[in-house]
Amino acid sequence: MSRFPTADKRFGQHFLHSPHVIKAITTDLPVGCDAIIEVGPGPAVLTPYLKEHKLPLYAFEMDKRFTEILTEVVGENNLILGDALEIDFEAFLNERGHKKAWLVSNLPYNVSVPLTLAFMRAPRLQRMTLMYQKEVAEKFLPRSGKNTMSSLHALAGMFFKTSRVVDVPPGAFQPPPKVMSQVIRFDRLATPHTDLKDWQQLEIFMRAVFQNRRKQLRGLIKDRIPGEILDDFFRAQQIPEGVRAEALELEQVIALWRLDQRHHLV
Repeated sequence: MSRFPTADKRFGQHFLHSPHVIKAITTDLPVGCDAIIEVGPGPAVLTPYLKEHKLPLYAFEMDKRFTEILTEVVGENNLILGDALEIDFEAFLNERGHKKAWLVSNLPYNVSVPLTLAFMRAPRLQRMTLMYQKEVAEKFLPRSGKNTMSSLHALAGMFFKTSRVVDVPPGAFQPPPKVMSQVIRFDRLATPHTDLKDWQQLEIFMRAVFQNRRKQLRGLIKDRIPGEILDDFFRAQQIPEGVRAEALELEQVIALWRLDQRHHLV
C-alpha cells in the first residue's frame, strides 16, 4: 500500500485497491458518450483504466498532492484542481464541446449527496457510476423489502434509472472505512418525468413530503393542494387515507408532484 499517501480526513479519503471493484466501475462505459469525467481521483486508482477507453478524460481533484500523477495520466489541460461542488458541469461540458458524458466517482461520503444533486442537474451527464456508503446508496435504489421511499429515491427517479453495480467491503480500501460501501449506476432517462427547470420547486415539494415522511401524507400536503382534489387523487391512486410518504411507490410520488404543479395553493 506504499503507493498511497496518508489519507486526508478533510477530503474523506479512502483509497480503493480491490481489482474486482476497480474493474466493475471502470468497465461501465455507456454507448454513445464522448467524454469521461472523474471526480476525486486521488492517486489515480481508477484513472488509468478510464483512460483506456480512448475518450477525452477530465479529472477534478481538490488535493494538490496528486497533481503530478494525475497530470501524467490526463494531461495538464484536463486536470481541474478545486472543489467539484463549485463546478457547473453542464457549462464545463458545453465549453469543451461534449454532448454526452460519463461521470465516475468514489465519492467523499461527507459530501456524497450534495455532489450527486449537483451532477443530476447537468443533463449532459448521461451516466454516473458513483460509490456511496451502502446505507446512502440504498436510498437511491428502487424500493425493496429493506428500503422505503425517500426524497433521494424520488428525485433520482424523476430523471434516472438507478441500479446496483457492486457491493464494496471495507477491506477494499486503504484505510478501510467503518462501513460497507456500494456502487450505483444512474442512467439518465430519455424522457424525464419533469423538467430540470423546475428543480427548485421540485426540491421544495420533496422536502414538504419527505422531511417528516413518517407522518401521515395528507397532513404534510393539506396546505399545498385543495382538500377535495386531494381526496379524488387518493381514491384514483388507491392510496389509503392514513398513508405515510415512506410507503409510496415512485409512480405515486410522480403523480402527486404533477398534481401539486397544477393545483399548488399560493
